[in-house]
Amino acid sequence: MSWAPVTMRWPGQSTQWLNQLTTAKQMAGTELASTASRLEALNGMATTSPGPVAELAKQGIEAGRSAMADALGEIPACLVVTPFQSGVGQGTGLLRALAAPNLLQLLSAKLKDSHDTGLPTGQQYALVILFLGTRYDQFAATLARFNALLPFPDLERAQRRAQQLFKLEAEKWELPSAGALPRWGQMPLERCTVTKAASKALSSQLAALEGYAADSSPMADLAALAARKASQAQAHDRKLAELQQLLTGNAAETTMQCRLIGPGNGAELSAQLLEGQAPGHEWGICAGMVLVGSRKGLSFVQEMIGL
Repeated sequence: MSWAPVTMRWPGQSTQWLNQLTTAKQMAGTELASTASRLEALNGMATTSPGPVAELAKQGIEAGRSAMADALGEIPACLVVTPFQSGVGQGTGLLRALAAPNLLQLLSAKLKDSHDTGLPTGQQYALVILFLGTRYDQFAATLARFNALLPFPDLERAQRRAQQLFKLEAEKWELPSAGALPRWGQMPLERCTVTKAASKALSSQLAALEGYAADSSPMADLAALAARKASQAQAHDRKLAELQQLLTGNAAETTMQCRLIGPGNGAELSAQLLEGQAPGHEWGICAGMVLVGSRKGLSFVQEMIGL
């Protein structure tokens, strides 16, 4: 077995159920676009005619929820190791280091730690991801790219600490400059008694005027609601498209290495983790995580990291 570089990408296989909603979304968009004219036609009418979206939307909702439960229903067990955790990293003072071989030994030991009540049992698979670095800024940048998509609290803390340690090392030789006292500031008008009283009086008058302005017709409210729904649907589609574009055509991450091992129990997974060629001591600042679960439960993350 060998380690493979991480390639962050959109999990198309796990999210192919999104394509099944295209027809329903197109029909919904068409209905929203014609809502304004249909609302105008309702003037003087006692009944309305619902659009054909409801039944198709129900089918799409059922298919989408079923697919989400199938892809994300099984939550794998997770273990994160960083050099800044108590008793893990090596070093003095604020600085901590953890070489890649030592990281693998720690991960392997935790896979068979019988004293840990959260240790997964039974025949499982393990997805192992290593974050490799030689400098704190490089290490923080690697964690930032991963945390942008799959944030883990321990990795986010390690990212922030690495960033601050690099900033400390870079700025500790700089002499701060300060201007002579006194300094310019802003006039605190909000603390003036007259300003407070005038503000309260004006606010009460404005609130009364806003009450009159809010007295709109139901038809206008429905038209505004339809416009907001159309805008929200477009915004959600745009965000999803931007995320898919972000994960398209990414180069392999040499500072992230991943590997899938198993099946086996904790002891067997621990032995499999140490097999084969692995990153060496040239990577002095490293972190790692292990996800343990079934192949189905690991499939989403496995596809996202390009393994």
